[in-house]
Parts: sequence; C-alpha cells; structure tokens
Amino acid sequence: MSVRQKRQQMQALEQRVAYLEGRGEEHASSITEVRFDVRDVRAEIRDFRAEVNRRFDQVDVKFTWMIGFQFATLLAVIGALLNLSFR
Repeated sequence: MSVRQKRQQMQALEQRVAYLEGRGEEHASSITEVRFDVRDVRAEIRDFRAEVNRRFDQVDVKFTWMIGFQFATLLAVIGALLNLSFR
C-alpha cells in the first residue's frame, strides 16, 4: 500500500471520526433538552396535583355541609310527621 493510499484512508477515517463526534455532540445536546423538558413536565404535574388536591379539599368541605343540611331537613320532616301523628 502506498503512502498516498494510507494518507487517503487516514483522512477518510478522520472525517468519519469527526462526523461521529459531531453527531455525538448533537445527541448530547438533544438529551439535555429532553431532560429540561421532563423537569418542566414534572413541575407542571406537581402543580396540577396540588391544585386538584386543593379543589378536592374544598369539595369535601362542601359535601360535609350538604350532608349536614340534608340530615337536618330529614330530622325536620320526621319531627313534623311525628308532631302531626300525635295530634
């Protein structure tokens, strides 16, 4: 193999290695972007869960009040019926 052929092979090899290094850097930057996006999504999900929990707490309080009003109404109706039956 002549010196010229070896030099051409080395240049071709260097070009391929340089190409692969460039692709590796592109992949690394893409992975970094994906990591930031995943962190953003996690933060959004955390905020959403906190908001949903806060709303469920409000619904629980309203539900308790609603059950209390229904129970009081039921007692009033029973009391009225008992009052009518004893007359």
